[in-house]
Amino acid sequence: METKNAKEILERYRLGICSEEEKSWVETWHLQQLKESRYTVDPEDIKRVQEEVKNKIDSDIYTNIKRIRRKNQMLKISAIAASLVLLLGVSYFSIRQSETIPIDKDTSQQVDIRPGGNKAILLSSDGSAIQLSENRNTIRVGANISYVDGPDVRQGFGTTSLSEAPIFHTLQTPRTGAYNIVLSDGTKVWLNACSSLKFPSRFDGKERVVELLGEAYFEVAPNKQQPFKVRSQEQTIEVLGTHFNISAYESESTVTTLLEGSVKVNRIANSRSVLLKPGQQSTIEEDTEQIQLAHINTEHALAWKNGYFNFDNETLPSILTKIERWYDVEFIYEKTPSKKTYIGAVSRSRNLSAVLRALEAAANVKFKRTGRKITVTS
Repeated sequence: METKNAKEILERYRLGICSEEEKSWVETWHLQQLKESRYTVDPEDIKRVQEEVKNKIDSDIYTNIKRIRRKNQMLKISAIAASLVLLLGVSYFSIRQSETIPIDKDTSQQVDIRPGGNKAILLSSDGSAIQLSENRNTIRVGANISYVDGPDVRQGFGTTSLSEAPIFHTLQTPRTGAYNIVLSDGTKVWLNACSSLKFPSRFDGKERVVELLGEAYFEVAPNKQQPFKVRSQEQTIEVLGTHFNISAYESESTVTTLLEGSVKVNRIANSRSVLLKPGQQSTIEEDTEQIQLAHINTEHALAWKNGYFNFDNETLPSILTKIERWYDVEFIYEKTPSKKTYIGAVSRSRNLSAVLRALEAAANVKFKRTGRKITVTS
């Protein structure tokens, strides 16, 4: 066990020059201190601070604010927050200069696991396949399929003349992968990890139809004469021109979040439908007949696209499922995890060890990693 001066580490943290490991030490240590705090939470404070912490996390994601200015309220707010939320990658500190941070050097010597990046395969119905460049992140469908900032992915790949029927392609991301595409009509799609999007080389006919498995964010090019449809395993949504996010992973609820415009969500199993307005989210669960509606902060649904995990009242298994996809790991539980929920945010660009350390401190769990298998203990 080695001890480093808290003042020096926090100063490097404030200046943004600390190492990834030091950043993890600081946040982990502070979360542990808050967890062990004896502060008695007032019920009225819980309600007030829960909303304040939510707003603060959202603000940090999009403006990179790294501290709260009201220092005189810091200790009280942090103590309450510790009993309510998981604060990952957000700097809520109240540390005396004389205090020190214990650093355990007896950690595993395994090579750290880096986060995901630009990875995808482009498949064509004619049997063609190509591994897309990890040095680029977006392809465009036109006369040929090309990188938006460079050459064709391959000369003549997956193209047909206007006299021939369109070819269908599938953009497929693995675990640890994400990629973007601009479709032939100008619609932009951001594809999350472990997802696939099936689309034609061009849109003929009365409708523009694509098929999604996994998660994607869409900015649909408007065309009233040719409505845009997204099909997934539980639903079909109809749009004219709008911005929305769909999460439709296998064996999970299908969640649609609308940012702009309007979309009609049609449930395939029973033909029920709802019309979403901006700021609304629909959820379809396999064991219920209704389409659930809720008003939400849409920034949570877009966090992955903007480089963050953002957890909004999520259970530990739900959080770890997202981490599994981005780091290509598998979590194994020694016993059934609790149903306690957490709120928090962490950058998707951080190494796995930094994320796990913060989770250990905030969620009162321990992780033991062997290769890409991680055992969860409590």
